[in-house]
Amino acid sequence: MYSWGQHHDSISGKWVTKKAFQQGLRLISTNEADTVLNEKSSDAYSEFSGRIIRRIEVDRIGFEKSIYDTAKKVAKWVTKWSNTLHVDTRNGIVRKHLFIKPYERLNPSKLADNERFLRDKDFILDCRIIITPVDGTDSVDVLIITRDVFSIGGTLGGSPPKKTKFGIYDANVDGRGQRVEFNSLLDQGRSPMYGYSLLYRKSSVLGSLANLELGYSQINTGVSVGDEDEFAFFARLNRPLVSPYTRLAGGLEASRNWSENVRSRPDSVFLKYNYDIFDSWLGYNIGINKKFEDRNRQFLAFRYINGYYLDQPDQEQYLELRRYNNLFGYLAEFTLYRQNFYKTRYVFGFGRTEDIPYGFTVGVTGGYVRQVHVERPYGAVKFNYGFASKKGNFLRFQLETGAYYRNREPEDVVLTIGATYFTRLLQFNRYKMRALLSATYSQLSNHQVLEWLRVGKYEIAGLSTDSLYADKRLALHGETTLYTPGSLLGFRFAPFAALDVVWVDCISSVRPTDLLWGYSAGIRTRNENLIFGTMEMKMTYIPEDEYGRSKFVFGFRQNLRVKNTGSFVKAPSLVRYNN
Repeated sequence: MYSWGQHHDSISGKWVTKKAFQQGLRLISTNEADTVLNEKSSDAYSEFSGRIIRRIEVDRIGFEKSIYDTAKKVAKWVTKWSNTLHVDTRNGIVRKHLFIKPYERLNPSKLADNERFLRDKDFILDCRIIITPVDGTDSVDVLIITRDVFSIGGTLGGSPPKKTKFGIYDANVDGRGQRVEFNSLLDQGRSPMYGYSLLYRKSSVLGSLANLELGYSQINTGVSVGDEDEFAFFARLNRPLVSPYTRLAGGLEASRNWSENVRSRPDSVFLKYNYDIFDSWLGYNIGINKKFEDRNRQFLAFRYINGYYLDQPDQEQYLELRRYNNLFGYLAEFTLYRQNFYKTRYVFGFGRTEDIPYGFTVGVTGGYVRQVHVERPYGAVKFNYGFASKKGNFLRFQLETGAYYRNREPEDVVLTIGATYFTRLLQFNRYKMRALLSATYSQLSNHQVLEWLRVGKYEIAGLSTDSLYADKRLALHGETTLYTPGSLLGFRFAPFAALDVVWVDCISSVRPTDLLWGYSAGIRTRNENLIFGTMEMKMTYIPEDEYGRSKFVFGFRQNLRVKNTGSFVKAPSLVRYNN
């Protein structure tokens, strides 16, 4: 942590900065009543709009402070253990994630975007930017306060003792915004029984705001297009559009992927294949020099995709499946968008600050795609709308439709309509409850090349319907989550109950009915100070599966990560309908 005195020449200067630090601590932490305040992310900076940024300083909140109660001290042994193993994010690394600069005029929305961008890093729990006016001038000082998460974590999963997955990672090695991850698999059904994967990730390489990933996998955690155990080398470079005031965004991915017969299957059954993927895109943001309060933008992007099979499966029945054939295409997308954010709590997190997007995007996509030896022009229209109220009600609506054109008619026409609604947070003393309702309708018309609609674990947990093919699907989901006030060793708990209903119009199915149901209940837990994602234990009852039989399914997810922020725009893409 830097010394207060080295940046200020007067006692009053020191006092102002200390006051700013205390204000940041108060904003990052919840108050004694743990109330939730929903506010526009730029509101806190509006009164300073247009002032000159004199200097930017960086500080942090240590593990000795609890984010749930500023007056509460974390146990000394926890603080000592954390500080011994954890290296704080270096101030220079925080600065490499900034797109605000000294001597420029303060833009409230841009400042809020940068705060959110920092908060979205997996090694930072929360961030607040505090503005201090400089007496007698039109200048301000900017103090950026961050709170790290404990960056070292591990994973354990599979179905021990026959199949055990375990791993270890550090998401902030040496406090330099770099992640090193090692995962392994011990599976008695494999030969050799042991497999592993390695991943290296660097955030904001050389201050470019671009993220680099390098990896090798033997355990199906690479790109993994096919159904067999896949090995892979891959490299990815991605620069998201972090703000409407940023000019460029883009990405590049290259990988070599191949199947290995580690389960000693007969040659007649084992699918031997080998494929390369090269995927690149670049986008240009139009209108970044508009007035501060004008967030309307246009974004033009181009994408090149080449997924090339060096070896296809020998089995004839798989040769016409899209996943085992080359994918080649050019896409261009023009997007109109306006997006802002609300700051709130208890949507997916357990008390940390969360950023909820609202606004709209309208995109038009055009291009040329070759799949399964069929070459066709492609076009799509995409519309997204989000609404957020100060009371805490959040609504998202999505409509996307895309089609190919051949023989003077549209083919493989995909339509997807979806809506998600979060109720406002209900408080019962220190207990909090929020409900989620969602509906998604998908339709595939004039089917030629694409896969049919399916129903799987993303619609109903524990369900796999390989024998079900449909051209229409309606999925409904309802869920209620109760956030409890207590904690155990820093872990907070949230029991939940959910109902899933899926209706399908089947082309081929062994089911006697077109309705599928799933009733779920479980509990989620998370320690916001640790790098671990939310852990979820869930039991699902399915009255009738794809064969008309009832069953219970137990699920455990250890590193569930759900964030609302996302990106302002994404790479040009085809309309998706199957997860």
